[in-house]
Amino acid sequence: MTAWSQAEAIELCRIVEEVAPDFGCHVALTGGLLYKAGRRKDADLLFYCIRQVDEIDIGGLLTALADLGFDIGPARGWVRKAHFEGKPVDLFFPEAFPASSGSQDDY
Repeated sequence: MTAWSQAEAIELCRIVEEVAPDFGCHVALTGGLLYKAGRRKDADLLFYCIRQVDEIDIGGLLTALADLGFDIGPARGWVRKAHFEGKPVDLFFPEAFPASSGSQDDY
């Protein structure tokens, strides 16, 4: 399995950001690729709602990401495990399960 470089992850964010606003969100890089030096085993992408909408169209976004070449696995709470070009990607949707929802079993 090939590890991600920070430059590759930033480019991935640029690709994703081309479609993300169509589904009510923007993408942000987080995790080790942002905070630590060197290659990392996965890229962590966080999706957050844009001001003009009430919630992210997660289903539509996931379909668009699949069209871009993402292989997306099942939901694990507010995280989706995925792969892009054979490399692991974690897709974070924290607004899908706000702290006030009381749903702790998905974390």
